[in-house]
Amino acid sequence: MKKQWFAILLVSVVFMANTPQILLSQTPPVPASVERASAYWSRFKFEIGTAVSFQKSLVDSSYFHQYSPPFLSGAYESQANQTIKIGGKDGWGFNVGFAYFPLTNFGIQLLVDYAKPKLSGNNTDYDVLLNYAMSFEANPPYPNTFEYTYGWPDTAGYLTEICLSLNGLVRLPISRKLAFGLSGGLTYFHVDSLQTGLAYSYYWYEDGWFWGRTFDVKCKIGATEKLGLNIGAELSWVLFSNMCFVLDARYFACPSSTLPMDIIDEGLVTPPPPPYEEIAFNEIRATMNLKEITINPSFYRINLGLKYLF
Repeated sequence: MKKQWFAILLVSVVFMANTPQILLSQTPPVPASVERASAYWSRFKFEIGTAVSFQKSLVDSSYFHQYSPPFLSGAYESQANQTIKIGGKDGWGFNVGFAYFPLTNFGIQLLVDYAKPKLSGNNTDYDVLLNYAMSFEANPPYPNTFEYTYGWPDTAGYLTEICLSLNGLVRLPISRKLAFGLSGGLTYFHVDSLQTGLAYSYYWYEDGWFWGRTFDVKCKIGATEKLGLNIGAELSWVLFSNMCFVLDARYFACPSSTLPMDIIDEGLVTPPPPPYEEIAFNEIRATMNLKEITINPSFYRINLGLKYLF
């Protein structure tokens, strides 16, 4: 029995002695092409990139607008309402980036993004109900009624987005010409908007006729200033020497914000004719009595640009 075990042990030793050492290694060999690619990309510790970005905003909000339109010629009771939609569309922007690689494949990245994606939205009709009298001394119920539904145009406007990101970055060489990158980290968002869509009306009585004017008022939403996150991937293709073409896709996530709305004084609301006094802008703001709206400023973007390695 001992002779049998001795024979098995001897055969095993002879087999192991004749087995190539590489087969016994737990780590598979690295192809020479990968080693050459890593050696090539490791020469570059810094990257500076500039790019044009195509951006898709994820804003999707609505606002119920209700107020009391004034009647300038007598006592009145009134109510008007509409629902405006505010949805993010697409837009172009640009960004710049800087990266530093203290290790061969790992680095830090600074990104600055700027874009102005469009806003749109299908608004509901604008409904007005006005009960009025020809004298300011009259008491309700008032004898005259005006009721009308206005078809209303879509929201039109844009967002202004400025984002500053600090990321961790992984650079994975594929060949001497190609490298794949993954990055993600914190983003500081500054986002505000400007759009049309809110209605404002006033009415009066003159020379036996009932008159009125209705305006599509421009408004803005308060600025979002928050910390969020971003994550993305990029493909770098060396064109020549140390210049690369870059394709980058990235998602920017920002918490929703509840922000105030306000109208903008651009002379869009014309004053009524004499003998009525001009309506002050602050009176219009007080009459419309705008509330807050919830906005999600997150977005996607795709970059096309150039990157310089050194």
